[in-house]
Amino acid sequence: MKLIVIDIGNTNVDVGFFTNGDLKSNAKISTKDNKSEFEIASTLQSLLKINSNETDEIDIIISSVVPNKTVVVEKASKIINSKDPIVVNHDLDFPIVNKYNPPEDVGIDRLVDSIAAINLYSSPCVILDIGTCLVFNAVSEKNEYLGGSIIPGLDMAADTLANSTALLRPVELRIPKKIIGENSIESIQSGIILGYAELIKGVYKKYSEAISPKKECPLVITGGGADLILPILDMKYTYNENLSFMGLKYIYERENDR
Repeated sequence: MKLIVIDIGNTNVDVGFFTNGDLKSNAKISTKDNKSEFEIASTLQSLLKINSNETDEIDIIISSVVPNKTVVVEKASKIINSKDPIVVNHDLDFPIVNKYNPPEDVGIDRLVDSIAAINLYSSPCVILDIGTCLVFNAVSEKNEYLGGSIIPGLDMAADTLANSTALLRPVELRIPKKIIGENSIESIQSGIILGYAELIKGVYKKYSEAISPKKECPLVITGGGADLILPILDMKYTYNENLSFMGLKYIYERENDR
């Protein structure tokens, strides 16, 4: 099986290439880059040349939270492949019960991550995606997607400080060397990085108590912004940078078996 999985997020379009169920390579395209379908197709072709022969049959699955980008990526996939891609939507038969109200309001990316977590680890569980936003997701022991929380991401918080105040300027976020900032830059870094680490611990504790008061509730973390938080996050968690890729693979396999 040759499979390309494409996860279109607010910051990046992440592309993964699977061979016989194993992730072999990946690529990243900025969502804000105004690339045409032909330019995106070129990136996909590069993955194909590295990982497959011209005679190999390829399948493609796409998930997206950026509708206008979905159209372009779908066109790109049709340039390189004769088969139509699977575009993940709320009408698919997911191996999870969507309890969101209304169900179609939940972002597809949140369901994809949750499906990956219950397949790779266990349920109940809490999933945290540290990206453009911090997004918590809760899954019950019965594999019910219960909902979650959406919080401005680290960069968004830093940008808001710079754009909403007269004297604070943009700051490159880094793990602070000191807990107490001794200048404005250090104070912002400390406030955001340390503050978000404590936020994660607090929200997870509340979620765990609500979902599974008598049974351990694993925390699964993913997302491109995790490297700023994980080194100082003094709690038990599992990190999987390819969670969305794995979720898309599981959804593809389920659809392919029908």
